Amino acid sequence: MTQTLDVLDADRRFTADGSRAKGTPTAAEHASATKFGTFAITFGIAFALLYTIFERLNWPLFTYHPVSGRIDFWREPTGVGPPMFWYGWLTLSVISAGVIASIATIISSQWISGATVFCCVLAALWPTSLAALRLFIDAVSFNADFLDSIWIAAVPALIGAVAITYFAPSQWVQRAWTSWLLIVPIVGLVILGYSLESWFVRLR
Repeated sequence: MTQTLDVLDADRRFTADGSRAKGTPTAAEHASATKFGTFAITFGIAFALLYTIFERLNWPLFTYHPVSGRIDFWREPTGVGPPMFWYGWLTLSVISAGVIASIATIISSQWISGATVFCCVLAALWPTSLAALRLFIDAVSFNADFLDSIWIAAVPALIGAVAITYFAPSQWVQRAWTSWLLIVPIVGLVILGYSLESWFVRLR
């Protein structure tokens, strides 16, 4: 909606004789700049989310073995010396975020905003749901270890994300879209830092 209004405002800057006012971008130039902005913001949000997810699930696109110089597809922990998954997480995150950002440039701004809120809320509720399930498992007297699964935890997180996205006011969703670019990387770094806590303790 706001993108459409901006394009219309640019069109109104034409002079009465049909010529374009000096220094005023054309509608095509404005649309191109809007697409680039959409791509950049979506890429930034998606990359931070995906990198955190791929690191926590340990899903590298490839595994690099620095001692032997060998590269294996996907996750391959065996080999000479310790494997490195970081390059695989990074590459997979860049490719996936690029695909998502490219798709965002061809769909409506309303869908982009809604999808962004949905994904961000899902990313927040998923680990929260998993932590709640693990607390429940520790509290009950019967064997409920089968509930300790990231995929089972995804069910209530998915339901919650759908509900929040559906009932959230559309104006708030559109205004909050660019704010996720700051919020998501910060939250992702907090999660990554927490996951690496054991390594920090070992280095003391």
